[in-house]
Amino acid sequence: MKIAINCGHTESGAGYGAVSGLYKESLITRQVGGELIRLLRAKGHTVYDCTVDSAASQNAYLKDVVMMANRTKADLFISLHCNASSSHAGYGAEVYTYRGKKRDQAVHVLYELSRLGFRNRGIKDGSAFYVVANTIAPALLIEMFFLDNRTDQTLYSKLGYKGIAKAISEAIA
Repeated sequence: MKIAINCGHTESGAGYGAVSGLYKESLITRQVGGELIRLLRAKGHTVYDCTVDSAASQNAYLKDVVMMANRTKADLFISLHCNASSSHAGYGAEVYTYRGKKRDQAVHVLYELSRLGFRNRGIKDGSAFYVVANTIAPALLIEMFFLDNRTDQTLYSKLGYKGIAKAISEAIA
């Protein structure tokens, strides 16, 4: 299978992503994404890294990601993210697909992340997300956990990026 992976958000500037204390979304997505790419390639998949490290604006960032992903002619597009909530009460994992379609890979990703201890928040309609709506390949925008929630932070600290990447790779392949 050909898989395009986007490690969500830029390293700095426009589109940087959520931050909570020591937890930085753009760093976490790159750690998980790098390991996920390695694991999927080891399983024989062709994997494309569609990560954008800097952009002039959020819109430019999103367009660059979609352009890179669509050029690959991949069978599946995955965008990795960490969630955050203003109340810091949200916790768990969720996957966004076009019109909330219950794709097998999305179901399996949530199953594997919930096996690690993250609450399964379900598959949700991601049609309003530019990368979900505009990639040619079926898209999964994975919110791996809430980086501003102590329960999820503790679980992530225990598992590390390798544990999360392994769970996602098992769900995909």
